Amino acid sequence: MDKELINSHTKIKICGMTCEADIKAVNTYLPDYIGFVLFFPKSNRNISIEQAEHLLEKVDKKIRTVAVVVSPTTEQIRQIEKAGFDYIQIHGTVTEDVYKQCKLPILRAFNVSDLDKLNEYEAKDKIKGYVFDSKTPGSGKTFDWSLLDNIRQRQKTDASKDVSHKKNKKMIFLAGGIDETNVKRAISQVAPDVIDLSSAVEKTSEDGTFHGKDPEKIRTIVTMVHD
Repeated sequence: MDKELINSHTKIKICGMTCEADIKAVNTYLPDYIGFVLFFPKSNRNISIEQAEHLLEKVDKKIRTVAVVVSPTTEQIRQIEKAGFDYIQIHGTVTEDVYKQCKLPILRAFNVSDLDKLNEYEAKDKIKGYVFDSKTPGSGKTFDWSLLDNIRQRQKTDASKDVSHKKNKKMIFLAGGIDETNVKRAISQVAPDVIDLSSAVEKTSEDGTFHGKDPEKIRTIVTMVHD
């Protein structure tokens, strides 16, 4: 069983690493996971696989690294595995060929309009976790967390009935509009395994332009989650 699955305290994932300054900040404050957006030019956090490889070399070994992609091809999967990531987070579609060829543990991303597709992934052992986000992933907006109540309850019920299900339990990553104003409520209400955020710890100008991560915001939110 992955060691993440047996630890009880809530963890934190900070997504959207783009430069060495971001890596220096996370190495200082040690979130549990960090994410790198790849092969998705629409995102202002997108970086090349070559940039990712360079940054991965500088990441503290205590931090797990996640490649964040949308509807990847098998060639992209191969490049991600070669780069040395610990996990791959997949938005969009997961073809059968991609699933079969992927050697990394998968975090399957859902937005709130896709929850009806959850059942098809329950028995897939390569999928180690679900990332639940708002209807527009990456928008920094929250969604109705009560939508996850049934999923959490079903996990508890299945695990109590079936030891094998407990071994295949998926981690729950909660994303979408979480920041220092609501992170404690998110942990209390949803009890996710991992709090997942990005824009909440970024530097922005008055016009909302992206300027990378803010070390002080990272310190604050990591401290709140790990407290």
